[in-house]
Parts: sequence; structure tokens; C-alpha cells
Amino acid sequence: MLESLGIAYTESFLNELILIHPQYPSLLSIADALEEYGVGSLAVKLEPNQLNVITFPAVVHVRLTDDFFFYTVSSISDQTVNCFDEQGNVIVLSKYEFLKIWTGIALLVEKMDGAIEPGIKERIRDRWIIAGVSLLCASSLLTLLIFIYSGDKLTLGSIFYFVLKLLGLTTSIILLWYKHDKGNSILQKFCYSGKSVDCNTLLNSDTFQLLNGRINPSILAFSYFFAGTVVMVNHSLDPSPLLAWMSLVGIPVVILSLYYQAVVIKKWCRFCLTIGAIMAMEVISVLASGSYSGELRKTDIPLFIMLFTGVTLAWIYIVSLIGKHDEILKTKRNLAKLKGNKMLFEVALKQSRKITNNPEEIGIVFRGENPKYKVLKISSPYCEPCSKVHPILERLLEKGNIDLQILFTPGEGDEIKEKTIRHLVSIADNGNPEQIRQALDVWYSAKKKDYNAFADKFPINGEMDFQDKKIKAMEEWCTKEQISRTPTLFINGCELPEGYTVEDLKYLLN
Repeated sequence: MLESLGIAYTESFLNELILIHPQYPSLLSIADALEEYGVGSLAVKLEPNQLNVITFPAVVHVRLTDDFFFYTVSSISDQTVNCFDEQGNVIVLSKYEFLKIWTGIALLVEKMDGAIEPGIKERIRDRWIIAGVSLLCASSLLTLLIFIYSGDKLTLGSIFYFVLKLLGLTTSIILLWYKHDKGNSILQKFCYSGKSVDCNTLLNSDTFQLLNGRINPSILAFSYFFAGTVVMVNHSLDPSPLLAWMSLVGIPVVILSLYYQAVVIKKWCRFCLTIGAIMAMEVISVLASGSYSGELRKTDIPLFIMLFTGVTLAWIYIVSLIGKHDEILKTKRNLAKLKGNKMLFEVALKQSRKITNNPEEIGIVFRGENPKYKVLKISSPYCEPCSKVHPILERLLEKGNIDLQILFTPGEGDEIKEKTIRHLVSIADNGNPEQIRQALDVWYSAKKKDYNAFADKFPINGEMDFQDKKIKAMEEWCTKEQISRTPTLFINGCELPEGYTVEDLKYLLN
């Protein structure tokens, strides 16, 4: 959906956003995730003859055999429906086939102005930093190798054989990446192409899995190429007879892989074909150069075994860590489901601290169109957590679900803080709700809180001098209620229970 709408995203943020949703997997989890990106949505139930009213892209609910899935419809013609299926594959169905599986439920979407993933710039920046450091490290290593081996006589065959090892190493790294990131759209397009190309069928086959899948063709290929590369580097890029014989012994592996793909599963894995082609070219290189007939160095065998087994064991440990990460996501999702139970929330809310003094008509008040809850936020203009809370409450207010009242804690002698509070209250006094909402959005979204810049953008004419009564009323209320931290939230007069966060309110007050 995001790619179809032209919205950049990062896999890590999107995965966590979806997977820890209290109602995952559901249409609501998709709609809420899209909302985080600035995409509005509307769930509808349509009749078969209303298929043409769907706008694109759209999510549709389908039933296959005994299970339900979500497809993304990209276009509809007179005879066909173009979709992405539950695995992200592009499929083309006839209208008859589509109507047989469609439940009539669809999620229509609209990309809003400024739609973007929250915090994506920082995540992309971090990726570029990591990529830059990695590139610098690789360049330094290559330069070091050139200096070390510049005096040695390198043959064209040894250079070609070393390049093959690097190609195999790179391909196996991508294969490992795919093995644990099957949702990546770029890898999906490479691994799925028509009915005859499907990497998963071979890679997930029980025939090639050991230790519950921790040892598989992906890690064996990586260990093989990694160990071979290091052994070559250890001997001035001179192909060892051991590596030559390892390449020759790999011929049956290539033949077995081709046989299994062509005859047994009748599907091709492009990654496996690429690695098989590299191993075949290794054999050609070895036979052409005759490197298999050289003198075997005694240290090569233990070095190769140590590297091969060491990398494999390290990967088994890494996979266990990845599994723990998945378990953490599962635990967070289960916790989110528990915290998303409105009945339990209402019970916890009634048992929490209650307001003893009526805060009516003090601070800044916004009225929702159809409010079910009254939210009171005690805030400070220079409080970073308050800045993070603001957009969540703002979205709930936009939906009309809540009335929102904002009180500010005392300035405590801080002249700039007191000026900021007076300025915000003065803007609210103008009786223009949209202006004060805009002012709060600008203030809380600013990375650097600059009062003078804010005052220039939202000028007022002396109203700040007449806010003493309102400022004092907020200060007295905060003192009476013993407000000790910001933000403090009260829902219908009861403090937000311990263990719940403002993030949970997106689902609880929706």
C-alpha cells in the first residue's frame, strides 16, 4: 500500500507498528498503521456489482479455502483485477475468480498532504551512517590487501577465483538477509516471478533443514564462501589446493540442487541458481589453472574447518537472538491486546486517583464533535514527553472522540516559560480554536523551542498582560492536586492508570 501511494518507509518501523497492534492481524491494524503515515482510510462493505466504485490502491478482504487474507488491489479492468496477494506477489485474476474469493469488505484510502513515516529521516540518516562506515571499512581492507600483495605475482586465474569467492560471499549474505526478511519488497520481486520461480519452496524444504532450520543452505553457503575468502587472503590471494578440491567436491551439490529444483519441487530458486553458477565457474577456474595439483599447506585444513564451523555456530547463536526478538514482539503484542481491552481499562481507570477539584473553564479547552471521553492534560511548554503526547491527543480530537483540556504547570520563576504559557493562553483567548491548535502544533513539533521565533509567527497585542487570573487559577489547581510531573493525564476525572501510556489511548479512546 505504501509503495503504491509513493510513501517511503522503513521495514523495522512498519513491522513493529503492525505486529504490536492490539488487534493484529485485522483490517483495523492496517487502517491504524496507515494513519500513522498520514493516510486516511474508510472501511466499506460492498456488493459484487459495486466493485467498480473501489478507488486504487485499496485493501480487500478475501477468503481462500478455510482462511482469510488481505489483498492489495492495484487496478481493475473490464475483465481482470490486478492484485498483490498475501505474500506480496503480483497476481492477475479474472473478475469472476476475484468475486468468488472477495468477501465484499474493502479499505479505501486517501493520501493526505505531508504523508510520511514518523522519524524516517533520522532512521535513513542512521542507515547512511552505517553504510558509510561499512564502505570505509571495506575500502580500507581492500587498500590494505593491495599494499600487502602488490609485490606478489598474482595470476589472472587467482584474481578471477578470488572475485568468485567475493561474489559467492555477497550472494550468500543477501540470501541470509532474505531468509530472515521475507517481507522486503526488493527481495520479493527477485524471488517470485511467475509460477516457476519461488525461493521459499526450496529454502524452507525439510530436506535441507537441521536443528529446526538453524542450519540450512543459506548459512552453509555463507560459511563456505567466507572460509574460502579468508584462506585466500591468508595466502596472498593464492588459491589453495584445498580450496580447489573443495570446489571440485561441490559439483555433486550443484547437480543435486538442480535436480531437486527441476524434478522434485519443480520450482526454481534464483539465489540457489546464482550460487550454483558461481560454484560451477569455480570448477572451471580450478581445472583451467590446475591449482588442485599444488602442494597442500598444512595450516589450510584446520583454518578452513575452524572458520566454517565457527561461522556456522555463530549463526546458530544469532538466529536464537533473532528468535528472541520475534518473541519480544509477540509478547508486546499480547500485552497490547491485554492493555487494549476497554473493559479492563475502565476497571483500572476507576481504581486510579481521581480529581478532587473541578478544573472547569481554566486552561485551554477544545470540544470534540461527538466526545465519549474528557481528557485533561497537565503539561509544560518545555517538556519533551509533552511534545510526544500532543500529536496523539490531537489525532483523537480530530476524530471528535474526546474533549481536550490543557493546563500548564507554574513557571516557577522561569521568565521564558511564563512568557510562553501566557502567550499560548492569550492566543486561546482570541476565540479561534484553529489558531490555537495550529500554535500548539507548531510549538510542540519544533525540535528547538525558540519563544522569540514562535512569538513572531503568532503575534498578539498586549493580551499577555491580562492573563494573571488564568495563570494563577492553573497554578492553584496544580498545587491542590499535587501535580508533580508532566505530562499528567486524567480521563473522565481519573488519572491514567499506571502501566498504561499515551500510545495505548490511540486504541482505547478510538
